[in-house]
Amino acid sequence: MSLNKLVYIKVVQLFLVLFSMLDSFSIIHAQDTTNAKDGSFSFEGQIYPQWNNDGYQPQFKIRWNINSSSALRLNTSFNRSVDYYEVFELGGAGVGSVEKINSFYSFGFGYEGIRSFDRTSLYSGIEGFVGLGKEDVYGSRTDSISFVSDLNYNVKRPLQHLGVRVFTGVDYNITSHLYIGSEVGLMLLKTTHKTGSYQVLDASSLTSPDVTTSIASSSNSDLSFSGLGSIRIGWRF
Repeated sequence: MSLNKLVYIKVVQLFLVLFSMLDSFSIIHAQDTTNAKDGSFSFEGQIYPQWNNDGYQPQFKIRWNINSSSALRLNTSFNRSVDYYEVFELGGAGVGSVEKINSFYSFGFGYEGIRSFDRTSLYSGIEGFVGLGKEDVYGSRTDSISFVSDLNYNVKRPLQHLGVRVFTGVDYNITSHLYIGSEVGLMLLKTTHKTGSYQVLDASSLTSPDVTTSIASSSNSDLSFSGLGSIRIGWRF
């Protein structure tokens, strides 16, 4: 059995134990139903295991419960990472640097059909989503491998996600406001790298110090399961 499958099984087992504990708690502290009321809003965060590499991982969700059997949802996420390293001159004191900046913002809008029980709600639905970002690189006094005192360069690549997802999930209401849950889905995602540019700035050239080359666009589509192992924690207003 692979490590990813083993980890996923452990996560599911832990989740089942947690649900069992919460169910015992609800029996001891019985009260009226804690499901969402008509017109209520909820805000939740979503946590993903390290082995989950979904192309679409919304971090925050807002829900509007239209009535007891339907809701609208808005998912959002923002990611930004910066990697930096230096390139030393061989046999000298020169230092070059390379900085890689990846940033991405996405949002999705969808509909849920809900079936409610005492403390548990099962739901399923569909959502569409779009994302915009960039994958840029900036090099100073280097060609990214060797130190070059009079060379700078940059790479700029716009990125776009476009997709649709069908999903199903479960919520467990700990109180009338606090709930936890999990969700899985089937996602069709198209990733497009739009036309980018590669620019070289050569300080040693007097005739053509800047040279810009276009980077052709490319795209790929993928159909896959999403949300495996995710845990959602929400607060209902």
